[in-house]
Amino acid sequence: MIESILWVVSFLSLFLVIFWIHIIFLKDENEFKLKGFPKVSIVVPAYNEEKTISKTINSLLKLDYPKDKLQIIVVNDESTDNTYNIVKKFKGILLLNNKHKGFDGKASAFNKGLERSDGDYVGCLDADSEVNSDVLLKMLPAFEEKQVGAVISTIKLSRVENIYEGIQKVEYILSNFSRKLMSRLDTLHVTPGALSLYRTDLLKQFGGFDLNNLTEDFEIAMRLRSEGYLIRIVPEAISYTRVPNTFKTLWNQRVRWFRGFFYNTSKYKHLIMSKKHGLFGGFQMPLNVFTAFIIILMFSLMIYEFVRKVYNFVFRLILLKGEVFYIDLPSVKQVIYNMNLKLLFPIFVAFLISLYMLNKAHKNEDERLRFTPSLILYFTLYPILRSLHWASAFFQEVFSTKKKW
Repeated sequence: MIESILWVVSFLSLFLVIFWIHIIFLKDENEFKLKGFPKVSIVVPAYNEEKTISKTINSLLKLDYPKDKLQIIVVNDESTDNTYNIVKKFKGILLLNNKHKGFDGKASAFNKGLERSDGDYVGCLDADSEVNSDVLLKMLPAFEEKQVGAVISTIKLSRVENIYEGIQKVEYILSNFSRKLMSRLDTLHVTPGALSLYRTDLLKQFGGFDLNNLTEDFEIAMRLRSEGYLIRIVPEAISYTRVPNTFKTLWNQRVRWFRGFFYNTSKYKHLIMSKKHGLFGGFQMPLNVFTAFIIILMFSLMIYEFVRKVYNFVFRLILLKGEVFYIDLPSVKQVIYNMNLKLLFPIFVAFLISLYMLNKAHKNEDERLRFTPSLILYFTLYPILRSLHWASAFFQEVFSTKKKW
């Protein structure tokens, strides 16, 4: 059964890769130029960010943009550290305090800032992120396309100091590349916290971020798509963020992300196969659901195989009545002869496909592809960990466990 599933998944993966390769070689047709300098408000929700908030604000103050056209709003979200006092020292910053209930912190804080935003466009920037000085000049022209409701930046890591951050660097490079392809195909549906810009009047019309959502940035993106608006990425606009650097923080973040995926996909299930929403409804949404289904299915089969082997091992011990038995280790030649080519072939094909796309993704960011320990772990152990993230998120969402950050 596992062999059959692997063959089906490999075939579909190959088909999809060929499709995406075709998109890679398409040229960007819409190249707009910035007409004047519209006013921009950038909201920075901050909760206990004393270690990073200064760098975030300094990067905004250094933006290559007319100061009278830039409004910087920092919303202190009931921080218990020195965040408020640090921000208070900066001049030209609108500092607000926010009170919230439950886990609605970031969404509530952003909405507080949105209320005071008077720009034509409003941005959301996480308090552990920074931006290049030219980021607004590069992102704003994309709004010249009237149907665009949000524009996102290319996200890079501000530091890589351990193996967890190294693995995520590979992940972010691939994510940026896939978002570029989805943007070309008009199927992009994410607006991450480092940095995303929106039409202010549109967000105010929507009532801001959803307060009862684990992934408010994903939900607002889905809402934009549901209302017929497009989302664009500008590859040349660079922002930098910090990522989880321990097993626990990585686990909590990814489980939260994937729970948000399940919840919001269910919330916007009417988009699946929607002719009104073009390729996003007819291709991207079904693909997202299918991918999640395959991950959960493969994880379930993996657990089944593991339990089956353990059961057989214990059963043999019982049959032998506790007697010692010897394991005859096979020779290298026997291992080669006993290889299941039907199983290895699709795995090998999937590996080659992954390498090709990884190489393309690195070239997209002018990065050199290097076979580091992080890259090796990304292809070997990390898929297992990601499967556990998905499985945990699925079961937590199914059984409606308490939502938390």
